[in-house]
Amino acid sequence: MLCLLPLQVQAESIQFYGDVLLSRGVARMINYEGIDAPWTGVRTLLDSGAVNIANLEGATGSASSCVQGHNPCFFINPSNLRALAPFDVLGLENNHSLDLGTGGMEAGLRSLKKMGIVPLGGRDYFTILRTDDGNMGIIALTDVVNAPGDRKFMPEPDSAKVFHTIRWLKERCTLVAVFMHWGRELDDLPTNRMKKLASMFVKAGADIIVGAHPHVVGGVECIGHVPVVYSLGNFLFDQKYEETKQGAVLRCSIDKDGRLACKLIAVSTPMNSFKPYVLPDADVYSRENILLASCRHTLTKTWTGVFTEHGKESRLVLAQKHGAPEFSRIELSDISTGHVIFRSPYMPIVRLQTVDLSGNGIDKVMLIEKVYSSIDNKIDKRVYLYSIGFGLRALWRGSALSRPLLDAVFIRQDGGKKPVLFALHRASSFLLPDRNKNGRIVTTYRWNGFGFTGISEKVLHVPANRITLIGRKIKFLTTP
Repeated sequence: MLCLLPLQVQAESIQFYGDVLLSRGVARMINYEGIDAPWTGVRTLLDSGAVNIANLEGATGSASSCVQGHNPCFFINPSNLRALAPFDVLGLENNHSLDLGTGGMEAGLRSLKKMGIVPLGGRDYFTILRTDDGNMGIIALTDVVNAPGDRKFMPEPDSAKVFHTIRWLKERCTLVAVFMHWGRELDDLPTNRMKKLASMFVKAGADIIVGAHPHVVGGVECIGHVPVVYSLGNFLFDQKYEETKQGAVLRCSIDKDGRLACKLIAVSTPMNSFKPYVLPDADVYSRENILLASCRHTLTKTWTGVFTEHGKESRLVLAQKHGAPEFSRIELSDISTGHVIFRSPYMPIVRLQTVDLSGNGIDKVMLIEKVYSSIDNKIDKRVYLYSIGFGLRALWRGSALSRPLLDAVFIRQDGGKKPVLFALHRASSFLLPDRNKNGRIVTTYRWNGFGFTGISEKVLHVPANRITLIGRKIKFLTTP
């Protein structure tokens, strides 16, 4: 199995969207109104700081490259791919992925990667995201093809290869999501085939199963404690049937008790329009959300990587203390044998990030811990750095950075060999603390081998308290 380099993500939730089209009427709208025109009514969702995952219907190229058996043929003008900038992961495993043959799929894969988007299609049908809550595995599959010859380019969803991939991801990830293209168009009921596949995915280790293709919102059920959403319907499409104008977005996160929590958010597209908007009525999917709330299951926050000098892949787990979720401990084990290398004491951990500080392929651990310090006589957030062997060895346990801390994340900037630390501070100082100040200071620091050296500092004119990082995109958010 290929060992993937995970996409760096520091975010607290993921959002799955349904079918996205950039052809026909949608293409005409973009050409007339501009590249951002489709998203005016859904910006609150797309800019929420979550990882955005959607299914892209079509292939990149021109109408002259449409192949026999693919009708309608959804060809995407390469310049219109810029409209996909709000998304972080795009599924290309569907019945229109090969509308222009393998060349159209490969062109899309290359272009999306250059944009910093993770495309899932062809040989690269799964990925790993390294998030706040551990690694997240996502696998995109299609049970529907438009021509018999297409199948050899996309794995069968019930093949041994796919089940092995799900199990491999589950060994290395907190959560494994299966993003499926299946079912019958305009049919909101799951077929026996869909139900059988869903059960097989759960048995292999899937934690979420999300579907697309019918172009209408489908049913929801729990298999064991695993949520299954059979179809999210359309998100951005030009179909004119009334039922195809209603869609859903699935937002999932891990709550403070380590349990998966998912809910559906209603979106709608007006008749004679192609622009979706968020429905203000929160009760549209109340029945489905009650069911989703009943099938939450506890997950183990898991990261994998090389953490020790011996160079073997290891599994790092953040385990919460029973009855006191504000305390967690780190456990490291050999992924090949399951042998536990060490367990740390319980610690007041707010955020964990694995980071290769020196570029030697060995990850260190950055923790934001909420502890007391004599520098301000408060229990507050502090950044600590550790290396891992047969225990945690503190590389830096300074009481604070330059100002009171709200959040921090290591970011590998373009062209830089070593990551820098982005820290969000209150505008007040340790000498003259003032928690009523809404101002924020963003400071970047370089690790110098024994401490942090400030690089730059700027004022942030919003009362943010959280940093999100998804690939190359940095956002400052105000969260409850």
